[in-house]
Amino acid sequence: MEPLQLIRVLQFTDSFFPVGAFAYSDGLETAAASGDVRDAVALGQWMDEFIECVFDPCEGLALMKCMVALRTRALETLYRLDEELTAIRPAAAVRSASINVGKRVLAVYDLIQGSGSPSIMLPHGNAAVAYGVVFFHCGVSERDAVLAFGYNRLAGIVSAGLRLISMGHQEGQATLTKMLQRLPAAVDRIVELQGEPLRSFNPLLDIHQMNHQYVYSRLFRS
Repeated sequence: MEPLQLIRVLQFTDSFFPVGAFAYSDGLETAAASGDVRDAVALGQWMDEFIECVFDPCEGLALMKCMVALRTRALETLYRLDEELTAIRPAAAVRSASINVGKRVLAVYDLIQGSGSPSIMLPHGNAAVAYGVVFFHCGVSERDAVLAFGYNRLAGIVSAGLRLISMGHQEGQATLTKMLQRLPAAVDRIVELQGEPLRSFNPLLDIHQMNHQYVYSRLFRS
């Protein structure tokens, strides 16, 4: 990765990048309210399940497939993946969250790039697809893009956990470090899955996401 590409990746995956991802917990708030996730150990287990059941076979795979589609100019494949990412999520709030974040990623990138931004009209604009478009436009490799997106997703979970459960910042960083060590192997699995369809099977996560609207007091939108 070239120095400027590295700097751009750091910019786009930083919590300072104004896409509103901090407003979503992806079901973690419901899990914390119900007592299923109480501390850093339980949060680590939650993140383990996310990597194996959601990131590997769905979000990370979708981003890599999108970048391959852009490289081969298979725009119909790109549009289909965007449709699939919307259809595969049972919780309406999570579908909305992914689209809202994705649209903001493209809008902010368009604003800071000006006339050099990509001109692609997506059916929905899910986050994984939007990040794929931006990373591809920046010349980032597919592997590096999935690693960066994985960091973004895992850091977001820990950030939400710091506001929801009894966990300090040092403990949060220790948890994040442990999870990040799994990312290279996760990318290897995603490369092997490129010929497979998108899948996402985590019933407990899905139920927590669907029940978020019933949490008595909420900090997050999903």
